[in-house]
Parts: sequence; C-alpha cells; structure tokens
Amino acid sequence: MKRFVATLFLGLFAPSAWAQEAVCEPAEPARVENRDGSVLTVRTECPSPALRRHIVELACDAGRTCDRLEIDQETTYTPMGNASLVDLDGDGLHEIEILGACGAGPNCEGDVYRVDPATRTLQHFFSGGYYELQFIDGWLVQAGRSSCCSWNYLMWKLDAVRSLPLGDGNQDLRAQVDGSGATYDEDGRGDAQCTFLRESGDNRVVVAPPSPGLEDMICRHYGEAYRLTPPDTTPGAP
Repeated sequence: MKRFVATLFLGLFAPSAWAQEAVCEPAEPARVENRDGSVLTVRTECPSPALRRHIVELACDAGRTCDRLEIDQETTYTPMGNASLVDLDGDGLHEIEILGACGAGPNCEGDVYRVDPATRTLQHFFSGGYYELQFIDGWLVQAGRSSCCSWNYLMWKLDAVRSLPLGDGNQDLRAQVDGSGATYDEDGRGDAQCTFLRESGDNRVVVAPPSPGLEDMICRHYGEAYRLTPPDTTPGAP
C-alpha cells in the first residue's frame, strides 16, 4: 500500500495576511527514472517574486523531450506551493504532485499529473483538497478532515473508464467517519460511525464497503471499535 501525504489543510484565509511573506523561491531540479526508461524532471523558477512556475519535463527515446508542462502559482494565494515526484501507485511510473493553497488544518489543495504509458504524455490525473491519497485494492482513496471530529473519503475505482482529472464530482463512492458521538472504553478506544455511500445526483444510498481492506483502513480511523452503517436494502438500491 502506497501512501501519499499532504501535511497541511485547505482552508479559508485572507490573502493579505500572507502578502508580506509570500515570495517565490526557486528550487533545484528533482529527477527520477521510470521503469520504462523515461526520465521525469521538475524544477521551480520565479518569473517574479509574486509568481512561482513549476516546469515538468518527460524525456524518452535517448533523451528526447516527449512532453513538457508549466504550472504557474501566485505566491499570494499559494505561499507554501511546491512540486515533488512520487510513485503514488507503486507501478514504477512516477507522478508529479503540485501542492497549492493551504491553511490551518490537515488538508491541502493538490494536483497530480501522471505519465500515460501509451502516448508518453503527461496527464492531469487528479485535482482536489486532501490530507492523504492512497491506492487500496484497486481504488484511489482521498482522505480529508471535514470537521473537528469527522473525516470524509472519496473513492475512485481505477479500472473504470472516465474522464480526467479525477476529483470531487466524479467519484464512485464516498465514506464518512464521524467520531463526534463516540464513546470510549477504559483503554481509550472509540466507537465511531462509519458510512459508505454511493451518490447519484442529489441522492445518496448507503452501500456496503467494496472490500475488507477499504473498510479496515477507513472505518478504524478513530480506533478499533466502530459502528458500520448497514447498506440500504430497499428495492432498486445498488
């Protein structure tokens, strides 16, 4: 199981509060070789103190540049923005994570770009606000704190045909873990409520977890004990 963690939160903040401190700083290039022999590099330049530019290049076929991206960020709104290379799903083809606006909690805005092995081009794969991204049992799982005592998860089945980027609005499932009403035993273990939902427009139907691995990872967020909301068994429910 690969883990991809952003350590800050996407939150509301006044841009003027950062104005005096938000200045672009260039970053040395990062470079990684993929299993197919292609090479990814990312570097950060500063066209001006107020503008940060991440330049991503994919080289293949004896160093020929196959694709190139430039992603700009205004430092006033993304004072901690940065770019990094990571093998998110452990397939030997690295992804590029671009972190953007962050605030005071545990989530951060992020975009993930990946290499399309068929075309050897860079795709915008994911866009969202999250604390953590994981690949579990063939699903991409986005985790983020939704309040002081609850967490929200979005899930995408990776073998499904869909348009990119993945993001809030085209997920297959949602899960919620609410610890606000949890009771705790003498060992400090909580009893949180865990609910898996399938969404269709404005409708949400409670469903069973798609795999034991997903249930275990999500529902045990507040400890070993939890209450799983039973799936909807009315006629026509998925």
